[in-house]
This record gives sequence, structure tokens and C-alpha cells, in this order.
Amino acid sequence: MKRRVAITGLGTVTPVGIGLKAFWDALREGTAGIGPITLFDASPFPCQLAAEVKGFEPSLYLRHKGAGRMGRFAQFGVAAARMAFDDAGLAALPRASRFGVCFGCAASAVSELQGSVERFRDRGMRAIPPSLMLESANHAATSHVAAALSLEGPSTTLASGCAAGIDAFQWAYEQIRAGFAAGVLAGGTESPLSSYIHAASCAARMCTRWPGPPTQALRPFDVLHDGWVLGEGAGAFVLEDLDYARARGARIYAEVLGVGSASGATGPGGPDPAGLQLQAAVRRALRQAHLDPTEIDYIGAHGNALPDHDRAETAAYREVFGRHAYSIPVSSIKPITGQAFAAASALQIVAGCFTLGEQFVPPTLNHDIPDPACDLDYVPTRGRPARVNRLLIATSAIGPTYSAVVLGLAPDDRR
Repeated sequence: MKRRVAITGLGTVTPVGIGLKAFWDALREGTAGIGPITLFDASPFPCQLAAEVKGFEPSLYLRHKGAGRMGRFAQFGVAAARMAFDDAGLAALPRASRFGVCFGCAASAVSELQGSVERFRDRGMRAIPPSLMLESANHAATSHVAAALSLEGPSTTLASGCAAGIDAFQWAYEQIRAGFAAGVLAGGTESPLSSYIHAASCAARMCTRWPGPPTQALRPFDVLHDGWVLGEGAGAFVLEDLDYARARGARIYAEVLGVGSASGATGPGGPDPAGLQLQAAVRRALRQAHLDPTEIDYIGAHGNALPDHDRAETAAYREVFGRHAYSIPVSSIKPITGQAFAAASALQIVAGCFTLGEQFVPPTLNHDIPDPACDLDYVPTRGRPARVNRLLIATSAIGPTYSAVVLGLAPDDRR
């Protein structure tokens, strides 16, 4: 018999603040985290904007051996994980050592790697710190989280691009559902803000060239959308067997009702105009949840502001949800978080938990004039109260990988 799975803890490191309250306040108020780049000299590039994490103090969260050698992305991951662990009330539980760990990350320690390559070019092998080989690996974040919180259950790391945060969530869900773990601490963490990654994004014409105010630069589904703004940060969540969580009196943010994924099997490139693979991922999540499309009350969209991606995503929702698509509020939080790859999709899940708990859907900022091909209710400019019992979170990666999750209020909490 498959187990039911609940979300019992959350943690965030974001460009709009550290911790859950700062993140949710920014979502409710529509506060964008985008501004001029300060982490490197961006003057040579057509886009000089990013969503940087400000005011992060590693010493508040990193207390274990080797913390000083960690890359920025791993520091974010451990901080968010510790918040989620504490939020779930796991610190005093001896059974916490049986929990698993899974983090998603696409870019790893790219900034630290770039700096080491530059020093190696000038000074040779002696300029390379001995810890770089281990600390630059994608798995460093997962390893440090397990060490920091003494988690000895199954662990892995996923690197499926922007989908990796949701894919880590899906892996955690399946481990618990199959009975391999009582709980898993999962999430996504990224710090891709290096001149190299930024240059690559600009060269691929993925970064916006918006000439106006920085906070208005990332414009999902808007007629003036022309690309993303890179971001950084982390989102983490504790998933547990629902019966176990209830037995220990844990707060339940949401129940996981279904997950789904699909691949375009075409290699890197633009999306199918009809969003066929996203359709497949969403349908699989709905089928596992045993839900009709009309039972979804809100969609937390990928919405990265690349025109062809926005249009394909809209087409996928129209096809899956039919006429009901025009009755569902849909929003993208990327104008608030930036395009932070795995961290962005993890933060979508955190935002979804607050949407269920607060019965409030966040806005899609900078959605002033809809692209004619993006004709759904994208909750422009301001968030709004809404009755939400079940919601869909969807994301895609340029790989192309498409992932979807259906969350719902626990049965006792449904409106």
C-alpha cells in the first residue's frame, strides 16, 4: 500500500530576504528582487541585472566542520535546509537520523570554479585550493546538508536544470511513498552569478535587454517579454509520511497528491510550440492524484519570460485544462526571485504551500499588456485572495525536461 506524503517544513534564502516571512511578504506585496549586478563587473554585457541574495550571514547557519570551504551555492542549501528542519520540529527527534536528503543544482560552484581557473592560468597548480575538487561538485550541497543535520537515510543529487528543484521533490516523494524513508529533506540551491555564466546567457540571447527600471525587467507572458534575469538562492522542504507526521503533531503545510515528468527527447533547444511535453508531465501528475483538471484551483507557472517558452507553456495549459484554463489563476514568481534554475523551482513549491495556507495567490509582476498568445488569467501586478484546495506547480528545463507537482490541503483543512 502506497504511503501518503505531507510537507511539514520549509526554508528559503532569496533575493528578497532570508527566511519564510521575508519571502512570503515579498510575494504578497509584489516586491521584485532584481537590481544592478554587484558580484562582478557587468559593464561589458547587454544585460547588467541580476537577482542577488543580499545580507546573507553564513555563520548563522553553518556550524559543522568544513563549512568555511563551502561554495556559495552549498552555503545557501545548508541554510535553507536548516530552516526547513527546524520549521518541521525535527531537531529533538531521534528518528530524524533516518531521514534522506536530496538537493537539485544546475550550476554548482561556478563562480568559485571560474576564479580558480583564472588563478591557475596566472599562477599554476599552487593557486588551486585542495578542497575545490569536492566543493565544486553538484553533490556538495547534499553532502553538507546530510553532515550538518546528521541525516543518514538515502541521499542523492539531481542536476536537471531548472526542473531540478521539483525533481528533487519528486524523488523525495517517491522514496517515502514506497516506504524507503520516513522522511526526506529536499530542495534546490543555486549561485550561478559569475561573469562566465552571465556571458553565456547573454550570448544565447536568453537574458533580457530591458532598458527601463530594473524591477520591471523580467516580464512573464507580457507582450514585451524578451528574456530572463539570472538569480540565486535556495528553497528547501521536509517531506514525511503523512501518518507519521500526524502522530508526532507536526504542522502540515500540504499533502502531495501527484507528480509527473516528461522529456522532449530532442536535446537542448526551444520548446515545442504546443507544449506537448509539459502537457504530458501535467497529465501524469493529475492522473497520479486521481484528479480531473477542473479540480485544480491555481497554477504556479514556470514563466521565465522567454517568449517562445511563455507561449508554449500557455498552449499546454489551454490543452490540458480546456475551457477551465480561463477560470484558473496562474502566476509566475520569477520577477521576484529571478531565474535561479533549481532554486527557482524549489521556491515555486514553497510559494505553493503558502498559497494553500493563506488562500492567497501571488501576482505575476510586470504583466502589463498580455502577449496575444498568452491569454490566461496571469494575476497581473497584484496578488489576490482565492479559494485554493488543490494547485499545480509546473516547470521546465532547457534540456528539455518538464516536471509537475499537484499539492492539496490536508483533507481536514479543505475549504
